[in-house]
Amino acid sequence: MKGEIKAHWNGRAQDYDKNVRQVIYSNREREAWQKIFVQALSNEHLKILDVGTGPGIVANLLVDLGHDVIGVDVSDGMLRQAMDNSEALHHSLEFVQGDGERLPFESGTFDAVVNRYVLWTLPDPKRALVEWKRVLKPGGRLVVIDGTWYMRNKPLNKQLWQKLSVLLIMLTERRVPHYQDLNDDIRDNLWSTNLKRPEADEDLLKSIGFKQIRIVNALNKRLLTNLDYLKNGHSGERFLISGVK
Repeated sequence: MKGEIKAHWNGRAQDYDKNVRQVIYSNREREAWQKIFVQALSNEHLKILDVGTGPGIVANLLVDLGHDVIGVDVSDGMLRQAMDNSEALHHSLEFVQGDGERLPFESGTFDAVVNRYVLWTLPDPKRALVEWKRVLKPGGRLVVIDGTWYMRNKPLNKQLWQKLSVLLIMLTERRVPHYQDLNDDIRDNLWSTNLKRPEADEDLLKSIGFKQIRIVNALNKRLLTNLDYLKNGHSGERFLISGVK
């Protein structure tokens, strides 16, 4: 499964970057995301690991806030996009290819570990969370932002909403969005498809020993304008969960 997921993201790297890169090039979206990370972390200078960095969206947001950031991703295609975005923004960022469940870093290296839209894709989330905790310093914080992307039996109204959103994106952005889902076998066997979230995430963090667990629901309202919601709200509700080592 892990190999198929890696191949999926390699194949999607360029299209995915086109779909999400406005977060770092739009003042409104960049500021909205940075407010969320400021509240979840702190204003102090931190050494942060961005796991599953993809095209470097979160890594670039955090560097703008004055943090020292390393991005890691299993997909070399995504890392190429991340380096392109970093260079375009004149940021000096380090990107490393690596498995989120077997990180190439020593224990106790980072003040914080963050990721956005990553945990849902991992075949063994508990193993990944244990590994993320390992590389945190004592008192370090984990921040996970994810969403309810692949609920079983997606309602018909959301299926229709997604189809109509394609027309809206074509009219407002003059581009055709490309949605390339995971194949059914992988999607149906992912833990995130079969459990209620973020409640399941909270149980995982507690079982691993994270403390001061905090959940922030309904991030869509903070991140999306009314127009953005019409274009992307069908994909699921975003949430944040954090904990301290």
